[in-house]
Amino acid sequence: MTSRILTITLNPAIDVTYRTGALRLGGTTRVPDVRSRAGGKGVNVAAVVRELGGESLVLALTTTRAPDEFRDGLDGLGLAHRLVPALPAVRRTVAVVTPADGTTMLQENGFPAGPAGETGILDALGDELADGAGAVVISGSVPPGLSADVPAKLARLCARHDVPVIADVSGDALREAAGSGAVLMPNEDELAELAGPGTCQDLVAAGAPAVVATFGPGGAVAVTERGTWRARPAEVVTGNPAGAGDAGAAALAMHLTGSEVDWPVALADVVATSAAAVLRPVAGEIDVAARDRWIRAVEVERIR
Repeated sequence: MTSRILTITLNPAIDVTYRTGALRLGGTTRVPDVRSRAGGKGVNVAAVVRELGGESLVLALTTTRAPDEFRDGLDGLGLAHRLVPALPAVRRTVAVVTPADGTTMLQENGFPAGPAGETGILDALGDELADGAGAVVISGSVPPGLSADVPAKLARLCARHDVPVIADVSGDALREAAGSGAVLMPNEDELAELAGPGTCQDLVAAGAPAVVATFGPGGAVAVTERGTWRARPAEVVTGNPAGAGDAGAAALAMHLTGSEVDWPVALADVVATSAAAVLRPVAGEIDVAARDRWIRAVEVERIR
């Protein structure tokens, strides 16, 4: 089996990062440092997979119009991609970073996908799975115009090809994906939406191969049929948390491409790689040296 990792982004974005000394609400803020790149959670995952030494392919919806800033942005990043034109435009997200307030995120919901969106992305995934994939990561929100069960449909297609898949989605899409055979990767807020302290164990009992719940500075918990582990970061990290979860998903995907997952090792990698993303100013990047150092220092304990 190839170790190539496919990432799926149904609601892509142009990510804009503003770094400034202070944000003046109700006034004018001048921005000396502006960065813009093709984004969306799956794009971030693909970029981190590449930094970790893996091969990735971005599968995503994009605009039906020209010029296509999103496609051009992926080309600029050097990320291999297969895009399905189905959106009237690609949304923008803005991260405003200041020393005092940290990161303030402004996120557009996204534009409605046309009827070609669902069939196009399913067909594209089927073709790529036939060409070989080690793992698939379905990330981010579902745009208007697509039903919440599209990530679950994508995950079931992966299961039919016997390819492990991670669903890093939220809300109704997460509830739909819970029975799809995907490894679920909710953050603390998304887990709370599913309800109850026993949720992770219940999801695994219902057929999820694993649930990896992330808690930001609190680390992560992996619940599987073989056991439950908790990992905590080696040290407190401050910086830009945007993209930290995507970096963790990239690390986990790399471990899923093997024949059997060593969950304590994989969970340590998830936590270390997520923390290493916080050190970088832009989502989709990690401090590789810090990640390599922290993997050995992350505390992992078995709790069940």
